[in-house]
Amino acid sequence: MSDAEDARARVRRLLLSGDNTLKNRHDPKSRDRARARFEEALALARESDLDDAVTIIERRLSLMEPPATAS
Repeated sequence: MSDAEDARARVRRLLLSGDNTLKNRHDPKSRDRARARFEEALALARESDLDDAVTIIERRLSLMEPPATAS
């Protein structure tokens, strides 16, 4: 597997993990964990020049609620 394929597979796993974490929307910490996974996927996609993935991840992040604030 090439470096680009490895990066694309890692981005895919991070997105899947973030999506699965979002299934627990009632917990603000779950949203924060999902956001962290999406942000990690975004950084990896940018670093690996996966422009199609960058667009998808940016869109996904823009649709999320803001991060939970400490109370």
